[in-house]
Amino acid sequence: MPRRNPLSRAAARTAPLLVAAGVLAGLTACSGPSDGRSGASGPSAAPVRQTLPGPPAATVPVTSAMPVDVADMVLPATGAQTRWTQGLDAFGRLAADTAVRRCLAERETPAPPHEPPAFVRFSDIPDLPFIARNGFNGVIVPGAADGSKDRPAEGAGQQVQESCMRTGMGVDQSLRSLYLKVQGEWFQEESSLRTAPGVVAALGGFGPCLAGHKVEARDENAFFALVDKRLQAGDSAGEHALAGAYAECMKPVDDVRTALRKPLAERFRAAHRAEITALGTTLPARIHELERRYGIRISFPAL
Repeated sequence: MPRRNPLSRAAARTAPLLVAAGVLAGLTACSGPSDGRSGASGPSAAPVRQTLPGPPAATVPVTSAMPVDVADMVLPATGAQTRWTQGLDAFGRLAADTAVRRCLAERETPAPPHEPPAFVRFSDIPDLPFIARNGFNGVIVPGAADGSKDRPAEGAGQQVQESCMRTGMGVDQSLRSLYLKVQGEWFQEESSLRTAPGVVAALGGFGPCLAGHKVEARDENAFFALVDKRLQAGDSAGEHALAGAYAECMKPVDDVRTALRKPLAERFRAAHRAEITALGTTLPARIHELERRYGIRISFPAL
């Protein structure tokens, strides 16, 4: 079961579920594991925790240029590489969202209320420079509909909505099916670093470091609960102060994990060379096909 980082129920309501929260929630479930506290579910066993976005923030710079090595999108080993992963994940949801809205428009059926797709970060592989600069607020994916004209439909419209939502799920899965298996295996492998002695030892300094910044949070769960409170209160300055403290206090932990993750990633890529080689052809082709079909562009957060 996918697990998400333990921000509050209020933050969960702003997660980038596609049209009609709950019906398409499985489309976002492929990116992280479950700790039993979130209602998301899906086919992936990838045990990577995620930081749920808060209310949409101002846009950040993005790029549409894909990496030379598509493995960097699918199998991130550094915080910077997770920006590629975020963009790939968000692109599938954007394509699905666009497919749903096109389907509804063709059938003259109103779109139900929704949260536009947003980039969702991974906390097991944190992008600390990005967090320090941009904070934890969610960023809406360029090209996403804002939902301002959405209104619920009744009667026969409900059946059309459900049919179009299934269409959207199929579009998203047509992309994810290319890489989900190998990505899930990589995340499972990477999650073993959580209990590495060096990582556990480094995490012991996280709470005391936060205390030095006058942040009262003994661990990551408590910290993200505090982040969520400030996000929901609209306390931008307070949230950014927490982001700066997090980037500084998590760096010793991230340094240890990055050093361990590099050889782990090299071994994993070597063991899955055939699958990765195939992705080099199939994944870009599918992305470009969806871009042409729905008039959208893949995008990645840029520092």
